[in-house]
Amino acid sequence: MDPLFNRLNRFNRSNRLNGRKASALAVATFTAALGLVPVGTAQAAACQWQRTAWELPSTATSGTVSASDGSRYGVGVTGTRNTSWPYDYTDAHGTLWDNGKVVLRLPGSKPDISGVNAAGQMVGSDYVGGKFKAVTLDRSGTTTALPSNPNWNGSSASVINNAGDIAGTAGIGTKIILVVWPASAPGTYRELPLPAVSFLFLNGIDEQGRIVGSTNSFGFVSDLNGQWHTLAAQGSNAKGTPEAIRDGRIVGGADTGTSYAEAEWDAQGSLTRTITAGAVTASAIGGNGIVGGTRFVGTAQRPVLWRDGVVADSLAAVPDTFRIKAISNDEKTLIGNDSSQPASYTCSP
Repeated sequence: MDPLFNRLNRFNRSNRLNGRKASALAVATFTAALGLVPVGTAQAAACQWQRTAWELPSTATSGTVSASDGSRYGVGVTGTRNTSWPYDYTDAHGTLWDNGKVVLRLPGSKPDISGVNAAGQMVGSDYVGGKFKAVTLDRSGTTTALPSNPNWNGSSASVINNAGDIAGTAGIGTKIILVVWPASAPGTYRELPLPAVSFLFLNGIDEQGRIVGSTNSFGFVSDLNGQWHTLAAQGSNAKGTPEAIRDGRIVGGADTGTSYAEAEWDAQGSLTRTITAGAVTASAIGGNGIVGGTRFVGTAQRPVLWRDGVVADSLAAVPDTFRIKAISNDEKTLIGNDSSQPASYTCSP
């Protein structure tokens, strides 16, 4: 039987952005009726974005990339997707892409794969001996269990950086624990402090080892000393939801349930910028600071690139179905999902 934390993580992952999209549409429609426009003025696009559809296995009709190193590798699932709510997969198989080509598709529904780094090392969880265990996977699909506390009723590895630092979750009864497996001390783990929460989903880890995540009541960043900081959000009942972190800079969204904004924070969780009037959320950061996300143009939710709070590229030629998951270091490649298939868009001057 699934541990409590694993069930809640999956529920949160599948419903968090879907709920935001539905509510944000009503807000955007009202905004458009008032004649308001998104913050910032689009600059002339320097790129002609060329689409490359990622490969799908012959037996799969859909695919979703859930994490990428921003360059070569992406991980996610392939299979057959439901055409009605909850829009989940009926036969999901963990999949690894290398430059858009499928190089690994797991034969069964387990292990789950949730992260990958520039070396192609993957992390996730496998169901072994009646409970979930955090694992790493190599390019052949061979799994290696990460060290664990025998008191845990389950564990799962969620994110990995290029140094090999891994962060994930574990559970003892109904208590959910934030765990780090440091690359500098193989065979060890650290349990990090975090208030009592009913679910915990990790969204990213930067190259220095800072972790961002979401709980049922707040978004947070765990700093280099392992101490957590709540992500600040403007307005009563507002909650910050991080989606990505790079070099201590955090991006995501902030909402009150009736209003939405792109949000950015520093490494201590202090709010440094918000973009409103149509912006929904940010989801990725490029190597030179550009931010990718979504905003409403009229009543259509579209991908966008911001720099310093201003629209840098409206991605007018990119379909409104595309959602950015990662941006390359040189900011010339966007990786994400386009309808029911992973895809990348490459800058061609």
